[in-house]
Amino acid sequence: MDEYSRIIIEEYCMKYPKTKKAALLLKLVRMSYDVCCIPTDMQMMQLSQLISREKNADLQEALEDLYEFMIGY
Repeated sequence: MDEYSRIIIEEYCMKYPKTKKAALLLKLVRMSYDVCCIPTDMQMMQLSQLISREKNADLQEALEDLYEFMIGY
């Protein structure tokens, strides 16, 4: 996964720390650093839904990068 994508997602999480979206994204980004962690089907479904609803093009691209990285395992 591109480090730039992680930075964009982490910046979003710092800007909106009390949202469910930020909680999910932060958890998935942290999981992406650990090769042994495998996301649940529910987490991946939620991420897919976030991607389809995201209006910010940079964040959407970062989320797509995260999704592709996570399903690559």
